[in-house]
Amino acid sequence: MNQKIFQWLSNILPVANAHGKGEKFVFLTQQDTQTALTQFAYGKLIPGEEVNQHLHPSMEEFFYFLSGEGEYVIDDIVYSIKPDSFFRIPANTLHILKVTGTQPLTFLYFGIATD
Repeated sequence: MNQKIFQWLSNILPVANAHGKGEKFVFLTQQDTQTALTQFAYGKLIPGEEVNQHLHPSMEEFFYFLSGEGEYVIDDIVYSIKPDSFFRIPANTLHILKVTGTQPLTFLYFGIATD
């Protein structure tokens, strides 16, 4: 197990989002901790990007939006995103994330394994 205790965001290289949109800067993964955490990261989507509809059968996700504007479609309900918005996506819940504004959508997020 990796023993990450401290990191600067500026020292983390971006990687592609698992859904092929945007980029993320991963602070921790499940290999870094003995908890149910699957990932803790800073994410960024640029104007016009959309994370297509998907679900996670064995993971809950939590998002805190820092900047930008967007929409979160969760189980066919459309929610507006603005800075300081928080969302919990339960396991097995269909969701879509869209940037609707002219600025990047930035957020902190983490996943927790449910099984």
